[in-house]
Amino acid sequence: MKIKTTLMVIVLSALLAFSTVFAQSYNYEEMTQEQYNAYLAEWQGRLDAAQKGIDQENATIEQLKKELDDVQGQIDQTWDELYKVASSDKAGYDAYGSSLNQLKSDATAVMNMSPEEIYSKMNEVDQLQAKLDELKKNPFAATADNAQLINSIQSVIDQAREKGKTAVPPSYTVMRGDYLWKIAAKDDIYGDAYAWMRIYTSNRDQIKNPDLIFPNQVFTIPRQVGPNEHLVVKGEFLSKIAGYSDVYGSPFKWQKLYEANKSIISDPNVVYPYTVLKIAR
Repeated sequence: MKIKTTLMVIVLSALLAFSTVFAQSYNYEEMTQEQYNAYLAEWQGRLDAAQKGIDQENATIEQLKKELDDVQGQIDQTWDELYKVASSDKAGYDAYGSSLNQLKSDATAVMNMSPEEIYSKMNEVDQLQAKLDELKKNPFAATADNAQLINSIQSVIDQAREKGKTAVPPSYTVMRGDYLWKIAAKDDIYGDAYAWMRIYTSNRDQIKNPDLIFPNQVFTIPRQVGPNEHLVVKGEFLSKIAGYSDVYGSPFKWQKLYEANKSIISDPNVVYPYTVLKIAR
């Protein structure tokens, strides 16, 4: 309709211009009837040609509208089939998109943390990946926009994981005459002899007896609590720790905490500061 209106304006403008030029260029008093008829026939032919052009454009517009309606019908049919496969509707599709955007926001928030913070929250990175993997199973993931968004989220999660890996805890190589108290008291380690428990429990795979360590052993000296770990502070006990929301959220699950760490806990009623507890999931 817009094209048709434009063409009509062009034709009317041309006729107006013709009438103006015709009036200015020709002397009606000196023009013969034959000349007048000839000029009139010429411009009538131009008008007929313009009208024919308009008719052709109108026919093209109608054809394009028909093709557009056909394409829209195919698009609607495709969406109906997608909704059927997903057992959902447009509202469900919009909700799915919102979930993806929220996940990207959460992943970006983690990515913006320091390497040390990410290292300590690596379990959250795993949770983000699990959520994304679940969202990938939805048929809505196949649409172009969602596929692009999913790839973007995966990239952010991968970058966060790699960033966290740069916060690898420093290490210490045992020398002759060393013992855990002595190592922990070093200024470049913890500067606190009582922190020997942290070295012991962070290297439980190497240290079977905290009173017996050997030269050339290489111990990890963590600066941050790793994923699924808890560093005991003064005044804490198993049921209290188990009740924390980022542990189990229930003090009655203290036995689960004990079972995961009984190799370093001789009495479940007593846990020492600086002990690094594993949190079994």
